[in-house]
Amino acid sequence: MWFCAACAHPWPCGVARLHLAAEYVGKGRTFAVEMAELLWEATADLERIGGNPDGFELYGRFLGWVRRASRPARPDTPAD
Repeated sequence: MWFCAACAHPWPCGVARLHLAAEYVGKGRTFAVEMAELLWEATADLERIGGNPDGFELYGRFLGWVRRASRPARPDTPAD
């Protein structure tokens, strides 16, 4: 129910975030849309089992980090 099978932390955990960000390099909008769809699915699943999911917490888990992760890395600036 939206917990990582490897570490039992809420999904997407830190490792899952790294893998997802690597998978969507250069596809920031697609990445955001996919994560929004997963947010919707998780919310529906949690409501279905009788929970009252915290929208702010779920937003942070699924979308709050996506923009930072999808930014291209800055090239190193040459040393003087």
